[in-house]
Amino acid sequence: MFEGREKVRDRQQRGLYLSAARSALFNAVLARRVVEGSWNQALPGEVLMLAGSHSIFTMEEADDTIRQRIAAFDLHPTGPLWGVGELSSTGAARELETAVATMLPCFCDGLAAAGLKQERRALRLMVQDAALEWSEPGVAVLGFRLPAGAYATTVLREWIESDIDPAR
Repeated sequence: MFEGREKVRDRQQRGLYLSAARSALFNAVLARRVVEGSWNQALPGEVLMLAGSHSIFTMEEADDTIRQRIAAFDLHPTGPLWGVGELSSTGAARELETAVATMLPCFCDGLAAAGLKQERRALRLMVQDAALEWSEPGVAVLGFRLPAGAYATTVLREWIESDIDPAR
């Protein structure tokens, strides 16, 4: 679609393709940060999001107060939702995001050409009201709430592939 080889006329299908491309870029940035161990801390030039809102601000260097607020889940590091315009990150955060974007230039250019604007999403999500009940032997019922835009399948994959107790 981005290379012009396929015309997508169906508006809903086109929206799905745009969302998938945007998610691929965001996920690539998050994956890099997970590998580097920086997904839950502020890099120099980080864009931080206030918990429970979409309010963001860019900070040059994290001080003790910022680090404490991140540890308390009051602030979250963010990643880019690609589109037209400049990244709001600076410094090391921008360098990392730009390096990842150079691996998928067709997506970056295509999302900008489609008119989507640059936005940010938190790199972490908070699972709320997690509960695990055994309805009968061998049958577990897991319940939890997620913020809008989060996928339960992602949370389940992380719980299954880790030692996290979902009832904590």
